[in-house]
Amino acid sequence: MNTHQAMELLLSNRRLFMETLMRIENKNRVLVPFTLKAIQANIDETATGRDVYVKPSQIGASSYFICDYLIDTLTIPGTTSILISYDEFISGRLLRKVQMFYDYLLYLIPTIPKMHHRSTSEKTFPEINGSFYISSARSFSGVRGEPIHNLLMDEFGFWQPGDAARVFAAAMQRVPLELNTKVKIVSTPNGEDNDFYNVYMAAKEGRKVGKSVFTAHFYRWFDHEEYRLSADNIFALPGDEGLTMDMLDTEEHELVVFQGLDFDQIRWRRYKMAEMDSLRRSGETRLIFKQEYPEDDISCFQTAGDMAYDVDILTSLARGCYPAPIHNLGADIWFPPEEGLKYLVAIDPGVGKQSESVATVWNFSALDDSGLLVFRHCATLSGYYDEEDMANRCMPLAVYYNNALIANEDSLGFTAQIKTYPDLYYRTDPISGKVGRQIGWQTTRSTKPYMITEVSRHLPKVETHDIRIVSQCRNIRWDGGRIEVLGADDYHDSLAIAIVCREALPVERGLVGTAGWSDDWGRR
Repeated sequence: MNTHQAMELLLSNRRLFMETLMRIENKNRVLVPFTLKAIQANIDETATGRDVYVKPSQIGASSYFICDYLIDTLTIPGTTSILISYDEFISGRLLRKVQMFYDYLLYLIPTIPKMHHRSTSEKTFPEINGSFYISSARSFSGVRGEPIHNLLMDEFGFWQPGDAARVFAAAMQRVPLELNTKVKIVSTPNGEDNDFYNVYMAAKEGRKVGKSVFTAHFYRWFDHEEYRLSADNIFALPGDEGLTMDMLDTEEHELVVFQGLDFDQIRWRRYKMAEMDSLRRSGETRLIFKQEYPEDDISCFQTAGDMAYDVDILTSLARGCYPAPIHNLGADIWFPPEEGLKYLVAIDPGVGKQSESVATVWNFSALDDSGLLVFRHCATLSGYYDEEDMANRCMPLAVYYNNALIANEDSLGFTAQIKTYPDLYYRTDPISGKVGRQIGWQTTRSTKPYMITEVSRHLPKVETHDIRIVSQCRNIRWDGGRIEVLGADDYHDSLAIAIVCREALPVERGLVGTAGWSDDWGRR
């Protein structure tokens, strides 16, 4: 094989090119051949051109994409590659990695296009009209309007609120709809109240029904071959040297039996979890093991803090979620109405374009497969609708569900729009059962803890397949005895309104005290 044939072979096989010609610093700061690890190899094999990746920390995903984009920029004339990170420090680190890859390739092949430094965030190759830009999300403002052929949004889950929408929309519009263009979104998880979670879940659940252009990829920490500790490793925790099956806790036992982990991987997991606990005690609450090192794509999105609701119940509910099979009257429907059943439509009106309006439909007399009573969530109608529009959407939905009772969060504008509906919830004292004159439930500083307590008490009975409800339940936290909401809670509040207003009767007696709220509690 002559030199020309060898180069053609390398250009036709990206992995072979990387492993033959590129070098990278390993974790011991030694320059070594860029031999792809298992996750990197899978990224190379399964890419579709529009991909979103949930991955563990420190597995070399950014290195792979930088190397891949640099090769495109150097070998395909006119290529513009852009990497966007979440802060300036990371941008600088990525830029140095680009330079390292280029310098070694130039050493091996002196004839590659020469780099011209225009700024600290830009590397250009004038002879082939190629450009490589690296920017933080906060400072990104577009690059002269030319097309973007390769786009990477790195650690997308940690971008600041507002940056994702601003940058994502602008950058995506500049990527041509051509087969050889690439858009990659990659991050370790960072909770559910961010655009990364939304993009990943849309790709995971909606691609088959045309709701996402991205392909979802999920990698577990034990997919990375380096995450293990041998029995004689100095970092193995005391007592972990001679692990046996009877020394494993329930989670570890399941990982060994069902996922095939070995004791070296369990030792590593134990060490990292102990390390994370130490960091949390010192004030770093973001570092949760299952977030930094995912084991499944449900628990990994849980964030730090004391959840108001049972984590195991929420995890079980999340595993049972799936896209609604029916769409009617603008609603996602899991269970259509059945003759003779009574339904409740719980509505949390939003504020136009500022927050979502959410209506959920419930049946409180359903039985599960075991014959046990469940609170069955049947349908969800949601969107950024103003009060009049939302009311006009909800009333037909209530009629469809056997003229269901409407229980709404009382807001002056929305309540006025539904007064013509014949079956409305009137504010009821939770102790005496006395029905007042005011339409709708009112969430206040006094009633919110009660709502959360009621949801928590009845959560084992809840049956829902809507991941949005489960996700927002995880946003509700107790912080020193006070309620803290980490993100949106519209779907959660619709659930809570349904539970506290079910059947327009007193919820259940037995609260501490002998009297409930006064007749005017909702007007204060």
